[in-house]
Amino acid sequence: MKHFDIAVLGAGSGLIIMEGALAAGKSVAVIEKGAFGGTCLNRGCIPSKMLVYPADLIRDAERGGRVGISFDKPSIDWAKVSRRMWRQIDVNQDLERDISQMQGVTVFRGEGSFVDKNTMHITMNDGGTERITADKVVIATGSKSRIPDMEGLNDAGYLTSESFFGDQFPKKPYDSLLIIGGGFTALEFAHVFSAFGTKVTVAVRSETILRGLDEEIPPFVRKQLEDVGVTFLYEAVPQRIRVEGKQKIMTFRDRQTGEEYETGAQEVLLAPGIVPNTSSLNLGAVGVHTDKNGYVITDEKLRTNVAGIYAIGDVNGKFPLRHKANYEAEVLNNILFGDDTRAASYEAVPSAVFTHPQVGSVGMSEKEARAQYGDKVRVNRYHYSDVIAGISMGYSKNRPDDGFAKVITLDDKRILGVHVVGPQAGTIVQPWAYLMNAGGPGQADKPGTWLPVEHGMTIHPTFSELTAWPLIYPLD
Repeated sequence: MKHFDIAVLGAGSGLIIMEGALAAGKSVAVIEKGAFGGTCLNRGCIPSKMLVYPADLIRDAERGGRVGISFDKPSIDWAKVSRRMWRQIDVNQDLERDISQMQGVTVFRGEGSFVDKNTMHITMNDGGTERITADKVVIATGSKSRIPDMEGLNDAGYLTSESFFGDQFPKKPYDSLLIIGGGFTALEFAHVFSAFGTKVTVAVRSETILRGLDEEIPPFVRKQLEDVGVTFLYEAVPQRIRVEGKQKIMTFRDRQTGEEYETGAQEVLLAPGIVPNTSSLNLGAVGVHTDKNGYVITDEKLRTNVAGIYAIGDVNGKFPLRHKANYEAEVLNNILFGDDTRAASYEAVPSAVFTHPQVGSVGMSEKEARAQYGDKVRVNRYHYSDVIAGISMGYSKNRPDDGFAKVITLDDKRILGVHVVGPQAGTIVQPWAYLMNAGGPGQADKPGTWLPVEHGMTIHPTFSELTAWPLIYPLD
C-alpha cells in the first residue's frame, strides 16, 4: 500500500490543504470522485454568478428611467450567456490536469471510505480499487442537494443545482419554473429566471424566506421579487407531482389549514437545503462522531473526535459558504503545517445572497442581539436614499425598493451585526466583517496591519476579493 503524510478527501477547499502540505514538504493523496473545484466551481457560486450578473443588468436597465436613461427591452443572447458560464466551469479540467502533474501529489479518481483511522479504501471511477494509508486525513467532501421523499418525483423528473449545471442545463430560459425552497440558492435562481422572462413560483415550507437572516430582510426581498413578477407560496408542503402534457403539476398541503392545492410549471427546481456527503465514508468504522443530520462534528481546531482526522467545509455543518471553507483550510494549514496559533471562529461569518435585491450580512440579527444583550443593544439604519450615492442611482423615500443598511452594536460601540439589502450589499458589508475580526492575537500591538483580512473571511464572489486575495493568495 502507498503511504502518504496526508490524505485529502475532496478537491474543493481541500486543495488549499494540499497546497499547504506541499509547501511543508509533505506527500499528499487527493481523492475525488467528481469534478475538481468542488461545489463552488462546478455547480454553485461561480457558474451561478455568470447568470446573476446578466440578470442584474436587466433589472438595472428597467430602473434607468429614474435617472433619465431609458432602454428598449433587453435582447437576451442565451447561447452567449451559457457559453460564458461553461467556460468558467470547464476550468476544472485544467485544474485537475495541473494538480495531477504536481510533484508530491497523487490523485485518486474515485470515492474514499475509511477502513481504519489511517487506512482508506478507494473505489475508483474506472471500476478498480485502491488502498492507501496516511498519517492524517482531512474530510472535505462537501454537500449535495437534499431530495425530498415525494410521490411521483422520479417519474416526473426534476432539477437540482447539480443537474442544472450539468446535463439538464436548458437550451433557453424556461417558460415557467417552480422552485422548492426559500434559501440562498432558491432566491438566486428566482432572480435569474424572472429577469430572463420566466414565470417563477417559489414554494416555501415555512412562514418566511431566508431564514436565519435579520428579520427585516426577508419581507423586503419578498416585496421586491413580487414586484417583478415572482409568486411566493408559504407554508407549502410538497405532497406529490405528476406530468400533464408539457406541465409538471405539484400538489401542496397548506401547513396551517391542511388544505391541498396544485401549482404547475414547465420545470421544477429542488432547492430545499443540503445534506453532507458523508454516507459513503464509513465513518462508523473509525468512530467519527456526526450530528443527527450526518454532519461531521469538529472543534475550533477543525479536529474530529478521532485523533488525526479533520473536517472542513460544508461537511462540518458550519455555514455552507465557499469563503468559510477556504478560511477553515487556511486555519487548518496553520495548525498542521505552521505554528499552530490559529483556531476557527464563527462569530463574524459574512454572507451574500445574489438575488433581487442583493443581501449582505454578518453577525447577529437584531432579534438575536436583543435576546442576548437586552437594552444594551443599539440599532442604527440608513436607507440608500439617505446618501448621495443612492440618490444618484434613483433611490428615493417614496419608492418601495429603497434598500437599507442596519448596524447593530452595543452601547460600548462593539459591533454585533451588520445587514444590508440593495446594490452591492455584499461588498458594503465586507469591511464590517474585517472590523469584527480585528483586535485578536498579534493585532492589538500592531495597528494598521492586514491581519484582520488574513484572519477574517472575504465573501465569495465579490469585488472585495480584488484587494484581499493579492495578500492571501498572491499570484507571484
